[in-house]
Amino acid sequence: MSMLWWSLGLLGVDGLLAVAYPTVRDNHELDRTFAGLPASVQAMLALHGGSTLTSPIGYLDSQFFANVLPVMLLVFAIGVAAWAIAGDEADGTLELLLANPINRTRVAAERALGLLLLVAALVAVTAAGMVLMAAPVGLDRGLPPARIVAAVVATALLALAYAALAFAVGAATGRRGVAVAVASALAVAQFLIEGLAEQVRVLRPLREVSPWHWLLGGDPLRAGLTWHSGLLPLVTAVMLMGIGNILFRRRDLA
Repeated sequence: MSMLWWSLGLLGVDGLLAVAYPTVRDNHELDRTFAGLPASVQAMLALHGGSTLTSPIGYLDSQFFANVLPVMLLVFAIGVAAWAIAGDEADGTLELLLANPINRTRVAAERALGLLLLVAALVAVTAAGMVLMAAPVGLDRGLPPARIVAAVVATALLALAYAALAFAVGAATGRRGVAVAVASALAVAQFLIEGLAEQVRVLRPLREVSPWHWLLGGDPLRAGLTWHSGLLPLVTAVMLMGIGNILFRRRDLA
C-alpha cells in the first residue's frame, strides 16, 4: 500500500508540473527576473548552460530535478535503507531470522536488492508519467523522452547513494535513527555546499565528491546519463552497501 501512495504522489507532482508549465511558458519577464538571481541560487536551481526558467529544460531542472524529485526520492530511499537491517533489529525480528540456517551476507544482499527494486519501480512510474504528460503542454520541445528518463534515473541514483550510506550505518550500528540522521545530514550539507561553492571558492573542491554535483553538474536533461551523473553515484552506492555488508557480518548481535 505504501508503494501505491508513493507512486500516486509522484504522478501527482508530474501532473502539477505539467499543468503549471503553460502559465510560465514564453514569459520573458520571468526569465529576466531569474537571470538576476545570485549565482549560488541559480546553481541550486540548476539554471546553467544558458537555460531559462521558461524553457522545457530550465523549467524541469529548476522546478523538479534540482529539488522536488531528489527530496522525495531521498526521503523514500533513506527510510527504506535505514529500515532494511536496523529497523528489523530494533523490532527484535532480525535475531529470529538469523537463527535460521541463513547467513548474514544473504540477508544484507537481499535487503539491498529490495531497496534497488523499490527505487526502480518509482523511477519507472515517475519517468512514464512525465513523458506522457510532457507532449500535451509543450515540455517535449527539444527534449526527447530518453533525456527525461535519463534525468529521472540520475536523480534516483543520487538518492540511492545517500540511501546506501544509511544502509551501511544501519548495518554497522543497528540504529535506524542514527542511519537516517547521518545520511540526511550529509545530503543537506552537500546540497548547501553545491550552491555556496559558486561564490565561496574554498568550497569548490568539496563538490567533486558530492552526488549533488554529479547530478546537477552532469545535466542529464542535456547530456543524458554520463559517468558523472550515472556511473559515479552507482559505484558509490555499491561500495557503501558492500561496506555495510562487511560491517554487518562482523557485528555481535547477541
